[in-house]
Amino acid sequence: MGLMGRKKEEAERAMKLHYKCATYKQYREWREAARRSHPSFPAWFCTDCTSAYQKEMIAKGKCVRPEIRFKLDEDGGQAGYVPFFTNRKPGLQNEQQ
Repeated sequence: MGLMGRKKEEAERAMKLHYKCATYKQYREWREAARRSHPSFPAWFCTDCTSAYQKEMIAKGKCVRPEIRFKLDEDGGQAGYVPFFTNRKPGLQNEQQ
């Protein structure tokens, strides 16, 4: 097996440890598209998911990031994000001290 074959095997093995919801080919195609569309912005595979697909993968036990949430973005598409939790008490976010 040549160097390219070993690199592909290694990448597939690493991806299987992280994303059970997609094939290596799907992940590779997503990664290349993400690099072309936002070369200076580090995109994250799970935030490009959809809420419907996430629900399906959770039901099948294949979602590795069920904490991802989705909201509508400016053009009406879904945008995934990781919720940020703080230790602030409810109701104190906008109060001046």
